[in-house]
Amino acid sequence: MDNEFLQLLLYGLAAAFAAPVAAVVTALVLGRSRTPVSSSGTFVLGALLLDLVVVVVLYTLAADAIEGNGDIGAWIDIALGVMFLLLGVFAAREHPDPAKDAAQRARAERIASGGLLTLLAAGLVVQVINFDAIAVMAGGLKEIVEAGVDTAGRVVFTALLLTLALLPYWLPIGIYVLAPERAKPALAHMTEWILDNARVLEMVCSFGFGAVFAVKGLVVLLG
Repeated sequence: MDNEFLQLLLYGLAAAFAAPVAAVVTALVLGRSRTPVSSSGTFVLGALLLDLVVVVVLYTLAADAIEGNGDIGAWIDIALGVMFLLLGVFAAREHPDPAKDAAQRARAERIASGGLLTLLAAGLVVQVINFDAIAVMAGGLKEIVEAGVDTAGRVVFTALLLTLALLPYWLPIGIYVLAPERAKPALAHMTEWILDNARVLEMVCSFGFGAVFAVKGLVVLLG
């Protein structure tokens, strides 16, 4: 059980770090909306709905093929590792572009200023754009299938994985609910830091998780 928890922790945190822009949008919504908690919660709901679709599709269509076949799981991990390493290379080769950074900031601010339907759709779209986060979450679902747990265990593990994967969506809300006045300047600072360091953050996370997943898959195949 401890091993399964550690595996889900790895996949969940990798999915979370793959989508830092989600934390930016959530923080902006909390700072601008007249109904900060419900508006930001709607944004989170959009992302959750897409993730639930991925859960249903994988458990319905791929579970039988994955269960009991360790090689498939290993190849999935290697594919995730290669994906992250390539993203790291692209980030390293990308030159700083103030115009692009300004455009990204403007998009986040437009989303944060939208109504509930806009925020619901935005949560879904942000998850689609962060395809690497979806891919890693699917890898975590693969681990749950391979663990061979019963239905109750699968539900608990899936809920844990989704909670971790959506960390950048809901964590700012949790901080805001605990201390609204203190949270506003802290979230504003966090937003600026993420936007200013997005390229470095992507490089570090991509190379780090890429190496971990690639080695993890190779160890299984060669072991």
